[in-house]
Amino acid sequence: MSPLELFRRNQKVTMTFLILLAMFAFVVLPTVSEYMQRSGPGMTDPVLAEFNGVSLTASRVNGFTQKHYATVQYLRKLAEETIRRGGTPKVPGFTFDQQSNQIQSVGINGSPSDDMSIRTLQFAAEAQEQGFALDDTSLDIWMEQFTDGKLSEREMFALLRRETNNQMGQYQLYDMLRKQLLANLYLRGASATVARGQFPLQSPLDHWNNFLKLNQKATINAYGVLVDDYVAETDANPSESEVVAVYEAGKDRYPNDQSPEPGFRRRETASFEYVLGELQAFRDAEVAKLSEEEIKAEYERRKAGGAFQLPADVVILPETTEPESPAPEMTEPETTEPAETTPPAEPADSEPADSAPAAEEAKEMKEEPTDEPPAENTPAADNSESAEDTQAAQQEQVEAFSKELEEAGDLDDATPDTDDQSTIDPDHNGVRLVVMQSDVSTETASSQQDEESATEPETTEPETAAEPETSAEETATEEMEAAEPEPRYRPFEEVRDQIAQTMVDGPAREARDQAIAKLRNVMRKYSRARAIYGDGTDATTPPPERPNLKALAEELGLSYRKIGPFDPVALADEPIADSVEESTALTQRGVPFAAMMFGVEGQVIKQELFTPATTVDLESQRTYLSWKTEEKEAYTPELDEVRDEVVAAIRFAQARELAKQAAEAMAETANGGTSLEELVPEDRQENYFKDLGPFSWLNMVGFGSFTIGNIRELDSIDEDFMKTVFNADGAKHVVAPNGPERVYYVIKRTSLQPATSDLRAIFSQQSERIMAMFMSDGTAGKVQQGFFETIDEKTGFEQYQLPQ
Repeated sequence: MSPLELFRRNQKVTMTFLILLAMFAFVVLPTVSEYMQRSGPGMTDPVLAEFNGVSLTASRVNGFTQKHYATVQYLRKLAEETIRRGGTPKVPGFTFDQQSNQIQSVGINGSPSDDMSIRTLQFAAEAQEQGFALDDTSLDIWMEQFTDGKLSEREMFALLRRETNNQMGQYQLYDMLRKQLLANLYLRGASATVARGQFPLQSPLDHWNNFLKLNQKATINAYGVLVDDYVAETDANPSESEVVAVYEAGKDRYPNDQSPEPGFRRRETASFEYVLGELQAFRDAEVAKLSEEEIKAEYERRKAGGAFQLPADVVILPETTEPESPAPEMTEPETTEPAETTPPAEPADSEPADSAPAAEEAKEMKEEPTDEPPAENTPAADNSESAEDTQAAQQEQVEAFSKELEEAGDLDDATPDTDDQSTIDPDHNGVRLVVMQSDVSTETASSQQDEESATEPETTEPETAAEPETSAEETATEEMEAAEPEPRYRPFEEVRDQIAQTMVDGPAREARDQAIAKLRNVMRKYSRARAIYGDGTDATTPPPERPNLKALAEELGLSYRKIGPFDPVALADEPIADSVEESTALTQRGVPFAAMMFGVEGQVIKQELFTPATTVDLESQRTYLSWKTEEKEAYTPELDEVRDEVVAAIRFAQARELAKQAAEAMAETANGGTSLEELVPEDRQENYFKDLGPFSWLNMVGFGSFTIGNIRELDSIDEDFMKTVFNADGAKHVVAPNGPERVYYVIKRTSLQPATSDLRAIFSQQSERIMAMFMSDGTAGKVQQGFFETIDEKTGFEQYQLPQ
């Protein structure tokens, strides 16, 4: 064998070895690793569910859930790349929102959870038993349709390895897709025969009943009989058998104040430390650093730019309690203008802001037109002329000017001689237009100027023709500017705080963010050191020193609080619960603080102890920096721990019967002719409500979404309460409990509107009954629940609580 042939043979052997190694790494190794992890020494692997004799252990279910999550994320990335290359995934169930540019669904279930994993494995097995199958060729076609032919097979699986950190290869992906698609196919096939999507097929009578629930409105009188009032009449020492029975029924149920069934299981709890950076506090600190001169300078700068200007019709009252005397100059300044040598003796603040400039303009215009002394009929020459005479003279001049304009129009139509332009001079018409807009003194002076112009020889015509038009326009502009009032501004004292706050907004935000960042670094350093230190089994290594957040917060201008232990329900009353994770704050799906701390199965990973988290409340401009200091997992307590709660639940159930009997007795008495209002005890008048409503059985809160009609005065009413009210005989008193059965209401319906005939007329219009047609009465859900129960019975399905 030649050296070249030997080299080629060795090369083939090497390539074959590399291919086998790659297959081992991407197919066999993850499975072996998973098996080793779940069956290592000291590991417990409880069974979560069983069906068809198959046990689903916690490790198998958890591993399936993790692969489901990784598959969903990979398909999202694959869809984004397909869209980026100009394609569109064409598989059933894929949806893309064009407005938000977000992928809504990738074609398989997008909510991984352990419960969903159990059901997926169960339904996929049932689908295969009934003859459904998906081979690799079918999945190849599905993937090609998903990528719209824009990515090669090599590119698809290279992206898969990168997105899953080499934890999934083609085998794992196809196994997951096969189970998800088969389970979905089986579930849709079963649902198609019982429901039209999520809305069941309904009869016209169902539509009419739904229409009444939305459009018929009732008014009632109601008195609430409180169950709490009868607890004292119950047995304080129930039998042990009754205690055990109630405990067993509710030990695995969480307490719910909206349910009549007692629950004793303990929710997960946690305690927290957090520091709070309030933007307003940092603004106030920065404002304190500003001098009064800096704020005034900023006021003047903004004022010069047009800020703080008041509208012309806004009147600023002076800071005095004395009434302001009327100023006649504000309405007719031209008729009361005194002689130039006798200025008015009134205070300066009684004049409008624009009186002085207007007077000065008028003075200049009176002195400009001629060197001759003023005529006898001007105000400067004859101060004894009354305002009425002046107005009459002004009116005569306007009428005379109007007449001249008409004559000028006639002459223009007659095509006047071009040699004689002194009679009809357009320039003089311009001057007369100014006369109409000026005050009396200016009009008079202009009239004198017109008379002089008429007697001047024609040799002066070029001079008067060259200048009067421009002069008139300038005069008109000056006159209009003089008529405009000077702008007025808000006083400095009124806007001082506003200016100061806006001056420091940027520095305040920067100071707050720097304080939060500095403390976050300290917390992160401790968190890393604590993780390295571990569980403390190594006695030679001292534990890291926990930082004093309270002292650091005071040093940095932050607030400090220590809260807990709280479960997720109790935590909702704390202000920090209104904050969301910082990086998601500006999105519509910000992760709430409680979800971060306690986790959401399959969606949000629970925050570890002493791991700093930054959350923000944009509405209140607050930034929180927190960590969890203690936590306790949810658990089922022993009977001795919750014995008092069990006894209280038994006594409350007994008190319900007594309250119900009392309410029914009161209703019977009222039906006998006694007014309900008269039967209400004096010390319970606050529980009697008169003329509540009108309210409907259901309220629409969105297309296809409905809630129980809102009666704010009553406590937690439900569907059964509404059914009792709307189906009652209007002449009778009836009894109905609220949802949690802690109040029994005695009810008298006093009104039911509109009339049935009117409702039928409205219902006859298709557009008016469309909402009733889209209302679900729960039938589809009940049928599907029955389907699940049938499958569970057929497969011998059992699901167990995860041990704590």
